[in-house]
Amino acid sequence: MQDHYQVLGVPPDASPKDIKSAFRRVAKLSHPDIAGSSDESMRLILEAYSVLSDPRSRREYDRGRLRIVKADRPGSFDYRAWLKERLDDPEYAAKLVIYDLLHGFEDEALRLYDGMRGRDDARLERFFERPEAMDAEFCIAEELASRGRFADAFEVLAKLVAMERKSPGFGYFYDVVLMRFRRLVLEDLGRTLEPEAELDLLHRALSLSSSAENDAQFWRRAAELQLRLGRPREAAEATGRALALKPRLPGLRSLQRRAGAAAQASP
Repeated sequence: MQDHYQVLGVPPDASPKDIKSAFRRVAKLSHPDIAGSSDESMRLILEAYSVLSDPRSRREYDRGRLRIVKADRPGSFDYRAWLKERLDDPEYAAKLVIYDLLHGFEDEALRLYDGMRGRDDARLERFFERPEAMDAEFCIAEELASRGRFADAFEVLAKLVAMERKSPGFGYFYDVVLMRFRRLVLEDLGRTLEPEAELDLLHRALSLSSSAENDAQFWRRAAELQLRLGRPREAAEATGRALALKPRLPGLRSLQRRAGAAAQASP
């Protein structure tokens, strides 16, 4: 069994504030998008934080009752089975989502999360500290994207961006969220969506005002799609929006010339 305190680099008597700060620091340094670390490393960090940030599970862990590996000995405490017996209660369903995410039951976690989506009484932030709930949903978005469910991943990340804009919860980890949101919108959505549907989500992404960097690139992508759809005037407008945000964004000037030429040539 891994030593959760060692994973986060804190002593066993660390305060909740120290544990949260250590998680933020270690998670950012170890995230695959920044440091090139493995998904398994990030999973161990999230697992350690999930256990140590909840007072009850931390007490169980400290007493040796909560087993992070699957129970395989007679009489050992099977936390997952205990949660599954209580799925009628949204709190335990939410806890099972996070537990399954951290213990190799990602498909089960997504099925349970899909069933909870849209239910106000089952929001993860009702049962966990808001930053912890947001971290968990970021992991859910990653799992959805890894399965090619890009539109679903967009819905989750869009929700997180809106939450962060309203009241910060990610802290400096938000930079990672912004990068993943940008990659999803610019690279992943076009793999499964037709241009019109992709444009709809682009405009939704723009309505969030996630960052100037993101919005400039989203407008550039919108201009490309508008040109492809034979709408040079809309493409020129989108290019102008991108230029206002990031005048030196690569490819913008060329795109502006193409859109202008197409607009002049159109009736």
